[in-house]
Amino acid sequence: MGNKLFMGKAKLLIILFVGLWFLVFCRLFYLQVVRSEEMSRQTEEKKLRLLAIESKRGNIFDSKGRVLAADLKMFTLYAKKSNIVNPRNTAKKLSEYGFGSEERLLELLGDKAEFIRIARGISDSVVKEISVPGVYAVKEWYRFYPSRSLGRTLIGSLDWRREGILGVERQYNRILKGRDGWAYFLEVPRRSGINLLKRSENDYKDASEGCDIYLTIDLDIQSIMNQELKALKERSGAAQVMGICVAVKTGEVLAMVNYPEFDPNKGWRLNACTAWEFEPGSIFKLIPAFSYIKEGFSIRDTLVDSTTIEFGGKLFRDAHPHPAYSFRESLIYSSNANFIAVGEKIGKKEFYNTARLFGIGCKSGIDLPVEYSGKLPHLPRERDIRLATVSFGQGVSVTPLQILMAYQAVANDGILLKPRVMKSVVKNGRVIRRSGREVIRRIGSPEVCDTLLDILNDVTKKGTAISASLPLVSIAGKTGTAWKIEEGSYVKGKYISSFIGVFPYPEPEFVLGVFVDNVEYPYYYASETACPAFREITRRIVTLKGYREKFL
Repeated sequence: MGNKLFMGKAKLLIILFVGLWFLVFCRLFYLQVVRSEEMSRQTEEKKLRLLAIESKRGNIFDSKGRVLAADLKMFTLYAKKSNIVNPRNTAKKLSEYGFGSEERLLELLGDKAEFIRIARGISDSVVKEISVPGVYAVKEWYRFYPSRSLGRTLIGSLDWRREGILGVERQYNRILKGRDGWAYFLEVPRRSGINLLKRSENDYKDASEGCDIYLTIDLDIQSIMNQELKALKERSGAAQVMGICVAVKTGEVLAMVNYPEFDPNKGWRLNACTAWEFEPGSIFKLIPAFSYIKEGFSIRDTLVDSTTIEFGGKLFRDAHPHPAYSFRESLIYSSNANFIAVGEKIGKKEFYNTARLFGIGCKSGIDLPVEYSGKLPHLPRERDIRLATVSFGQGVSVTPLQILMAYQAVANDGILLKPRVMKSVVKNGRVIRRSGREVIRRIGSPEVCDTLLDILNDVTKKGTAISASLPLVSIAGKTGTAWKIEEGSYVKGKYISSFIGVFPYPEPEFVLGVFVDNVEYPYYYASETACPAFREITRRIVTLKGYREKFL
């Protein structure tokens, strides 16, 4: 009886074990054979991360095809927030690798996103050295500027989303950026300890590349101007120095320098050549002088018998004593008292209309972001005292580019052009868009311009701009020295000096301006600051290959 009971229990256990084993076998067969593909995909999906594939941004070239901005494939570091156990320790380790301060990195890691971008443009050799849990590397496009700081205010920069925030990068962002794609990325461990995110071969949409842009900028002239303005800033102690060079006949901007240039590490800044408003001083005398000649007044008549003039209830005096000047001499030696008489002769309405014709108080229309228009008082409604001060460039504000284009109009036989920096747009080696010469308006006759240029040529031969002259190239131009305004008031001992010249005279090809902000006494006259810098820039330009044949 006992044996039969034992044998019955044994058979039951055997059947039970066989049954369990069969169930396990069936389950394994179902999972590994029937659902093998589905399980494999689910396992893989746990490691996949959906990320955008950034498009390759178009290149930016100078007028001779030299690269100013390009995209390179380099690593971007991401932190996966769910894998970061101690954000402070992670921030400390990343700071030790040189990716910013611990405070900045800790702030980044506090973002709500699952994947947080830490740094761009990291080389493979650096990635191999990094060992920080929860930090991953992805190869992405990185914006590279071969000329470094040279021309960066003009060329511009990108934000973290690779959107243009300054200069050409911002103005032509849509053309340059292309169209982003997307893909799943798979986590792949590396020996270094950092995981690499590698694109899955299954689900993705490729990005579409952006277009290339060729600029009117000549990198040689840009470099020359940058070097000379840097030296001028160091020599004069100025807060900032600007320079612009434009082709007289086409309106093409050949160089545009802000020194110091934009530095991405120091934050965003405006392009002072288009967005800095200042009182121009005597370079503004071009406007009333043009109107005076156009109205048919004699350029040899004496205007004021002495160095003083009373107008609008106030006495105005020139800085230095001199004999009675004719109009021609008044411009050559830059007499404020005489130009008040010029303003009185031409009248408020004519003066105002002429200034408007030259584009004063209006944007130039250049294809760059953030351009200011300056301020031109409506003279017919103003008191006589305002007419007097505007006659010698006080009580009116301009931008460097705006006043430079006024000189361009005179040098171009009275035709004011729209300045531009984009030469052409290229897609896959084919030009799909090209810019051209664009006339804004005619401001006067060639005869009036020739007369005015002849006087401005004498300014550099025997007047206030002798220090801007060159022995082999004839120049016509005008100096300007003005008080600096801060918080609505003139600051004693601080000045803005400038010089704008056209060359070669009498058939000008270039108009070039140098503007020096916040020059301090006693070396503040344009003849001591802007003129020598202009001379050196011009001397080096005319000896460049491709230009010397035109000028020498």
